[in-house]
Amino acid sequence: MKQFAKRSISIVTVVMLLAIMCFTNVSAAGTGYTKASDVVYKTSGKYIYNWGARDEVCVFLSTKAQGFYTGNNTFDKLSQNKGGTSQSNAPSSALYSKLQAFMKGEHKYINAYKENNTLLKYTDCVQNNTSQISSFYSGKMFSNVWDSAKTWNKEHTWPNSKGLGGSDEDDVMMIRPTIVSENSSRGNTAYGTKSNGYFEPDDSVKGDCARIALYVYCRWGNTGKMWGKSGVMENLDVLLRWMQEDPVDTWEMGRNDSVQAITGTRNVFVDYPEFAWLLFGRNVPTNMTTPSGEAKDSSNSGNQGGNQDDKDDNTSSGNQGGNQDEEDNNSSSGNNDNDNNQNDNSQNDNNQNDNTNNDNTTSNDDNQGGIDKKPNNGGKPFDPNNIGNQQVQTDGGEFVLDTWVIIAIVAGAIVLVAGVVVTVVIIKKKKATPKVDR
Repeated sequence: MKQFAKRSISIVTVVMLLAIMCFTNVSAAGTGYTKASDVVYKTSGKYIYNWGARDEVCVFLSTKAQGFYTGNNTFDKLSQNKGGTSQSNAPSSALYSKLQAFMKGEHKYINAYKENNTLLKYTDCVQNNTSQISSFYSGKMFSNVWDSAKTWNKEHTWPNSKGLGGSDEDDVMMIRPTIVSENSSRGNTAYGTKSNGYFEPDDSVKGDCARIALYVYCRWGNTGKMWGKSGVMENLDVLLRWMQEDPVDTWEMGRNDSVQAITGTRNVFVDYPEFAWLLFGRNVPTNMTTPSGEAKDSSNSGNQGGNQDDKDDNTSSGNQGGNQDEEDNNSSSGNNDNDNNQNDNSQNDNNQNDNTNNDNTTSNDDNQGGIDKKPNNGGKPFDPNNIGNQQVQTDGGEFVLDTWVIIAIVAGAIVLVAGVVVTVVIIKKKKATPKVDR
């Protein structure tokens, strides 16, 4: 019996391992890509799946990135504009104006908030995974099917309680999928040093957080809520340190490609982190690895901002325009990003007619499934037609089993083996029972 029990356990173990190996999507350690031509794009219609891997340092600009920076918007041309001299006056600099105009001008399609229920399956998967997405803060994988925030919800990396009340709060560039408990833990606390009372994410996404914050700060002109506890980032020193310690990975580059396929624009601080230093009049660290490699080519680039005066970089609030520290709605349930009635009259973006939320919904979007109707964009959604000369795979509706199906298979195997064991035990007991003459 003991021998039989051991064999039964071995069978169960083998069945479980086979199920996991065959049906679970496990991300590889990295893509191994070292140049743009290595990239394999997987597409579904006009959408592009994120081809990158988390924590794999990106040492090249993708083909789509290279095609984005042309004419007067190359790094060489843009970097000739002067930045500010500190975190408080950077928004009034020529470089800030140029970067903002560039990203805004390429932003052809303004997505609605509820569209993120579907769009995140492309932007936040890992290595072209068509069935799962990655939780922003932890990297945990889960089904990409929106289940009305039961499993995951949509994290406003720039909290909407600190937004401009318009399309900036819906932007897929800034919205990230997170496990509900992770979203709730962050709330609307500013990023920064934990010991100073800020929300400090895992080291692997600190640079990501900083680069996303810079995107919103520059693209949408939300300069009054950038710094300090009532803002989004502790201060400039923390932001730049995080960017250097956590360099751009291929996942960020892949996400930039994916978002560009949706909206038309990119986060310039992902492709060229060097802009962050130039924007505030700092010297670009020459020992920093960036996708473009421009940092190592710049021995001294502090002349963009003139004389540095960063005394205010360590202040608690900088130029914040208020001292609010409100909590996002529904924070107790992890749903911190209440979809309020939005009027899309974005500040500092007066030239763009972004009437995105035509349904004028006042309901909590995290309790609704589906995809919102297309916002009035003055045209059709941006449809990229220049994916490049790289390899392209189309989404052919491959056969993938969900996590619950895997669990069911394993459970079924256990029940089956247990049934066999019980049956054999009963039979052996019957055979071993001596007959009694009556």
